[in-house]
Parts: sequence; C-alpha cells; structure tokens
Amino acid sequence: MPEIKKYLSIVALGANRDKLARDLVGAIGRRGCEISECRITPLGDHFSASMLLCGNWSAMGKMESALPGLAEHLGLSVQFQHSRPAEPQSDFRPYAAEVVAPQQPRLLAELLDFFTDQGTSVIEVSCQAYDSGLTGAAMCTMHMAVHVPTNHHPQTLRDAFMDVCDDLHADGLLDPIKT
Repeated sequence: MPEIKKYLSIVALGANRDKLARDLVGAIGRRGCEISECRITPLGDHFSASMLLCGNWSAMGKMESALPGLAEHLGLSVQFQHSRPAEPQSDFRPYAAEVVAPQQPRLLAELLDFFTDQGTSVIEVSCQAYDSGLTGAAMCTMHMAVHVPTNHHPQTLRDAFMDVCDDLHADGLLDPIKT
C-alpha cells in the first residue's frame, strides 16, 4: 500500500541574515519533510519564505511540533496550516502578464480588477518599485501568472489588456507561458 503524503503550508518572515534560507531548509529536511513548492525572497530588509511541505504523517507531526521552537531559534515569525497540493486545471491556459509603469498607488488593484472582470485567475504576482536610472522617475514592474479559460479568445483578451495598460500609462505584454 503506498504511503499517503500529508501537506503543510508555512509562511515565515523575519529580519534577513546570512544563511537563513539554508538554515530553514536544512531544518525542514532533518525532520523528514520534502519541499514541494517554495518561494524565498527578501522584502525590504526582511527575509520571507512561503513553502508547501510534504511527507508522511510522522514527518509532518515532527515538523509541526518543531515549528514554534525553530521559529524562535531562527528569529522568524512562522504561520502554518495543513494543506493539499493544487488541483490541476486543464480548462485553463497559463499566460504571463508583464507591466512596466510609473509608480501609482492603485496600479496593482487596477490590474487585478481587470483580470477578475475578464474571468481569468491571477495565480502569482511579483512587484518591484524602483527609481529609473536614466530619469530618476518612480517606476514599478509587475509580473503575473494568469490562468485564462480555454474558451477565451486570446487576441481579444490581449487587446483589452493593452487598452488597460494605455489607460494606466503602462507598457504591457501578455503572452502564453511555454513550459
């Protein structure tokens, strides 16, 4: 009988320091867990990690019991919940949306509203503000992974996206993700 895997989602945040990612990943492995999905990135001067761990019930029990002490030892704030892997969605096509625009307080909200109104699902967002090296202007880049229903006409969605980008004084691209 195959062993049933259990899943645990964790989110960790703390002051950034050398080797923090290595220490966290190592502690997870020592408890018999695998990392199924992981995103580790700095947020300002902080370390952030989102992970989906998997393992047998014994490894998950060890991990869950160890997390409070591990968080204290590593100087992290950690939240966790039992979870499951995402269900495959064959009735969607993956697209990548990229936007470069002047920094605006509602830019992300406007783009999320657009994709929601189009019946698509934004599944991942990455944003970064920066000052232009050439002009010093406050700018922003956004990368989004979007699930587009297979019954949507791609060019119609792309044209509507370009119209929204024009309204926001942004440059944008919407292309299929080729995997």
